[in-house]
Amino acid sequence: MAHPYFAALHGVDITLPDGRILFHDLHATFDAATVGLIGPNGSDKSTLGRVLAGLQAPSAGRIERPGRIGHVEQLAAPAQARTLAEVAGLAAPLDALRRLAAGEARADDVDLVGEGWDLDARWQALLDDAGIPSDRLPGALSGGQRTLLALIGAFCSDADLLVLDEPGNHLDRANRAFLLERMRAWRQSGRGLLLVSHDRELLEHVERTLEVHARGLRHYGGGWSLVAAQRDTERAAAGARLERARTERRQGEARLRDQAERAAHKAARGARAKADGGLPKIVLNALPQRAERTDGARAARHARERQALRADVGAAFAAFAAFGALGQAPVFPQLDVAIPPGQTALACDGLVARHGPRQALSWRATGAARIAITGPNGCGKSTLLRTLAGDIAPRCGSVHALPGALLDQDLALLAPDRSLLDQLRAVATAHDEGRLRQMLARAGLGSDRIGRPAAHLSGGERMRGALLRAVLRTPAPRLLMLDEPTNHLDLGGVEALEAMLGSWPGALVVVSHDARFLEKLGLTGRLAWTADGWHVDAAP
Repeated sequence: MAHPYFAALHGVDITLPDGRILFHDLHATFDAATVGLIGPNGSDKSTLGRVLAGLQAPSAGRIERPGRIGHVEQLAAPAQARTLAEVAGLAAPLDALRRLAAGEARADDVDLVGEGWDLDARWQALLDDAGIPSDRLPGALSGGQRTLLALIGAFCSDADLLVLDEPGNHLDRANRAFLLERMRAWRQSGRGLLLVSHDRELLEHVERTLEVHARGLRHYGGGWSLVAAQRDTERAAAGARLERARTERRQGEARLRDQAERAAHKAARGARAKADGGLPKIVLNALPQRAERTDGARAARHARERQALRADVGAAFAAFAAFGALGQAPVFPQLDVAIPPGQTALACDGLVARHGPRQALSWRATGAARIAITGPNGCGKSTLLRTLAGDIAPRCGSVHALPGALLDQDLALLAPDRSLLDQLRAVATAHDEGRLRQMLARAGLGSDRIGRPAAHLSGGERMRGALLRAVLRTPAPRLLMLDEPTNHLDLGGVEALEAMLGSWPGALVVVSHDARFLEKLGLTGRLAWTADGWHVDAAP
């Protein structure tokens, strides 16, 4: 290539119209490499991707773009598209190619085609690889297929650097494998990728990672496993620094108290000597003034030392808090929902759901079972889960289950305009407010969060709040059912959810495409979709 990189940020600032600073003095270079961009929800990763792609201007600094940059939004597919090519953003060059082939070229058709004379062949090949029929109507596409078509359009482009914003959202296992293969092929062609994502599986395949941190970027030289290991090391070091600072503050406070006590004893001895009259008059007259000066100097020095000790602890705490490690991993409160090993938690007898396989399912789970429902987009996983929960009636057959709680993808049981604390008060009537606050705190939801409307919380905070609202009602559920709970959660939110579900003592049924998340749950079995119906697998 003619240039050693495709894009570079030089002292870039990004500021909102209200003056809030999102990023300050960013420096980064993007070459023929696959780079991950991570950060918590609300850290404006998507905004940075748009600025890099030239879709939004920075407020200060300079961006070089010697290469051509493509960009795929999270929800890039046009809502009113008439053809698959429109969904993929390729309608204009494909139409130009067909007009040229038919001898009906317009004046700008050659410019529209550019260097993509083989575009139609590549487009058809990628549709076949993705398993999307070329005659499929846009209205019949699933969310995963619309995402996939937007990505196919990007991979068919002549860009040198692609910015992909959360490309793994809504993709099933097969489509994620397709995405990984296209990412590898793109990288092997000598082009670059910026992957804005919280998907640990995809992030494992990047060559370096940028993390949004304190209005800047922290640089890591590898994929997610390396990032996680380095962050654990840095978190441990920050925790040790905080503990040292707290110990030094305790020791310093004790030393200052000891000095103050010795000074008080000395002053008392002086007062007794004055009262006894054993000192010359000139010395006795000078004692009060000297004591006042000494006490004042000592008090000022002690105040400065205490301030320095507090500042050290504050700086250490801020460094520790930057890793989101402000306490123990989130957990459920201690609940009396234990299920004896032989007791039936969930049983199906000749069950056929209203959408999905027509083969009858007869199956039984006992004790504190932990079951995953897996399969491709559109196979009926969510319908099966809602049927098991009693939310919708089956086509035929029956379901018997312990009292349960269903959390759908939208967390519908959580009112967006009410605070978590108010919503818990309404359902957890067996607990006073102090106990509810303790439970929220153990779930990682501090007093600064629980009074806000739920809509103002992060995805991970809403998920944990919804879980508490579900399990604290009366009677308490003994079976939790979750539909794609990691969708739209950032990395911290997923890890917090994993920790919280790890402490759940009841039975659990989860629909998810996230293999790493499912691995963390300690599954005891799976209901896996096959062309012959739902297949019951023992957990690996």
